[in-house]
Parts: sequence; structure tokens; C-alpha cells
Amino acid sequence: MHVNRRGKLTIGILAIIILAIFLNGCSIGSKGKEQGIDDEVLEDDVDRNTDGTELISGTELARLPDFDLQDLNGRRVSSDIFGDYSITIVNIWQSTCGPCIEEIGALKVIYDEYRDEDVNVLGISIDNMEVIDEEGLEDLLETMDVKYTNLIADDDYFMEIATHMRATPTTFIVDSKGELLMEAKEGSRGTEGDIEDFKNIIESLRQ
Repeated sequence: MHVNRRGKLTIGILAIIILAIFLNGCSIGSKGKEQGIDDEVLEDDVDRNTDGTELISGTELARLPDFDLQDLNGRRVSSDIFGDYSITIVNIWQSTCGPCIEEIGALKVIYDEYRDEDVNVLGISIDNMEVIDEEGLEDLLETMDVKYTNLIADDDYFMEIATHMRATPTTFIVDSKGELLMEAKEGSRGTEGDIEDFKNIIESLRQ
């Protein structure tokens, strides 16, 4: 049976998703090692939330670092995008991280439900682009039917954001100025649990 290149890519992406769901290791990975970041440097104090997820403390991060990055369509997107919404959920992820894939599934639902209610979702991939290229990331998100914007962290931004996170997924909730509205959320409770968590977060921030 003949399988064209697009078909092979789809099969490969599905394999990545299936594999990622069963992986527990979500360290910064090879990109961090390439940049000389030691896992021990990323071990900030972590408090466990009542829902089982973790909130990173001790980073003293009040505002998400500014960025000017490329999306998967080659367009430049800057942190000015925060000004278009009262709340933006910024998800830092990588394709080989199972909990990241679970959380992306939840954020897809959140984006579809809240995008017309002044709430945006923005993904930033910190993947090693020598392992999975832009086309691979695009096919992964297309297979998952993800509609919100996803950016690719360059080396400079990776170095900057990595100092404020312990592992992936790490999610920051910011206002229209990019200022954090709560401590960073780390980890996933699975897609359904994450949907519940993000809905509760949004509703609590609106009060």
C-alpha cells in the first residue's frame, strides 16, 4: 500500500501523541542542556495546590518577559498581543511531554469557549527544533485541532523563561500588560481535570 508523505507525517504525529501521553518526564530536556541549563538550577520552591497541581513560588516573577517570536506560520508575534485581552493563558510546552499534550487538549476547549469573552490562549513551544521541526509542530497541533496561536521560543527567550520554570507544562496567567495574575501553574491533572481548573481560574479572576 502506498502512503504519501502527508500520510506518513500524520502517522508519525499520532505516534508522538500516543507516546507522549505515556511519558512522565517533562524536564526542560535537551534544549536546556544545549544552553548549559542544569536541572538543579530550575528547582525553585514549589507549593502543591489543593487540586494536585503545583504552583511555583520563589521566582519573584511579576511580569512575563517580553518577546518577539515567530508563530508556526512564520509571522512575528510580540508580547503586545496581551493588550488585546483582559486575561491571557500562556502555556509553555514541548511535544515530547505527556502532561503538555493533556493540557493542550484542555486549553483547546478553553480557547473555543472563552475566546469571545476577553480571554485568550497562547502557546510557546520550547522544543528542540533539531528533533521536531516547525512542520512537525504544525502537524501535531493540526492533528489535535488546536486553533490558538503557538509560538516557537528562540534561544534567547528560552534562556529567559527557563529561569522562571521548573518543568513543562508551565502555564502563566497574565493581564493586558503581561503582569502575572497568579503564581505559575505547573503540571497537568489530565485533560478533563485541566478544563475544570482553568474554568475555575478564569471565574475566580473575574470576581
